[in-house]
Amino acid sequence: MELFRSPLRTYDHEGAMRAYLNNLPMRTWLLLVGPALVIAYPIARIVLPAVIHAVVPEVVRTVLSTI
Repeated sequence: MELFRSPLRTYDHEGAMRAYLNNLPMRTWLLLVGPALVIAYPIARIVLPAVIHAVVPEVVRTVLSTI
């Protein structure tokens, strides 16, 4: 073991974050994912149809609705 940590040492922040996220308990994951789902659901129900309506031409939508 070393006595003093070198200030010039490179530290892999991505690896540290991956290790941190891999070792989170299930309760913490639920606390993170729950609000994300609550926010994502209305966005998916409102924004996605509006984007599809803006991107897909009227003719294609008419054909798809008749099928």
